[in-house]
Amino acid sequence: MTGRRRSFQSLLVMRFLLVSNGIILAAFGGLYAVFGSRPTGYIVGGVLGAVAVGLWMAVPFTDPYRGERLHHRRSW
Repeated sequence: MTGRRRSFQSLLVMRFLLVSNGIILAAFGGLYAVFGSRPTGYIVGGVLGAVAVGLWMAVPFTDPYRGERLHHRRSW
């Protein structure tokens, strides 16, 4: 961010959306891998699972206190 802070509420909404969309994608990926045609079902299920993991890996970037902790850590 370039000096502009995002509000706590917007970061909380983003975090909720990342987690919930990741859960939905993981569920659909699992269902597609189990019930989809072979080998396409495995491929699509794997891609959906990978996207879900990517969304979950983005959750730490929505921490509202992340900037303060980074700044505090640098001042040592």
